[in-house]
Amino acid sequence: MARVKNEQVRKAILDAAAKLFEEKGYIATTISSIAKAAGTSQSNVYVYFSSKIEIAFAVFDPWFRDQIEALEAQVLAETDTTARLRLMVRGLLEGIAGDRSGQTLTLVQALATARPGDNYSPDLLNWTMDRIGAMMAACLPDTTATERHALVQALILAFDGVALRQNLRRTDLDEAQSVAAVMRLFGAISDRRAA
Repeated sequence: MARVKNEQVRKAILDAAAKLFEEKGYIATTISSIAKAAGTSQSNVYVYFSSKIEIAFAVFDPWFRDQIEALEAQVLAETDTTARLRLMVRGLLEGIAGDRSGQTLTLVQALATARPGDNYSPDLLNWTMDRIGAMMAACLPDTTATERHALVQALILAFDGVALRQNLRRTDLDEAQSVAAVMRLFGAISDRRAA
């Protein structure tokens, strides 16, 4: 007989997971510790979620989408394309990837430790790449779709690197250097297209 799902239990699991991910990180948090903190059994957690990575995405996805949508609104409100580009790169690398709350780190750790059977869905990544691609088109309108796709890939790699560094050196990060390096790359593409 299948168990009936209860939204309060699901919310308790997500709240417990969010707190544990923030305190201990994704890797050190276990399904057992999430269940205990949520006041339920480990087997009951599996009624709601098939894996720890699914829990992490359920916690992280809404926050991340809100961050990207807010950044996109700021970028598109800017009229100068160079200022748009700098705002997008800084927002992604210093703002979202450099997030001190641990949200982004949770996502990166989850992806870094994912296994083929973890039921990882690429929906959030695909959505993010589409949103960044739209911002990139507004920032660098003279680039081709192929160039923008390559730049989005490069920006995602830089994003992942900044987020991973959060785990290693939370107190002395200088995302400004990453922003400057990415801006030089994008500037070279833009200058080449203008010439």
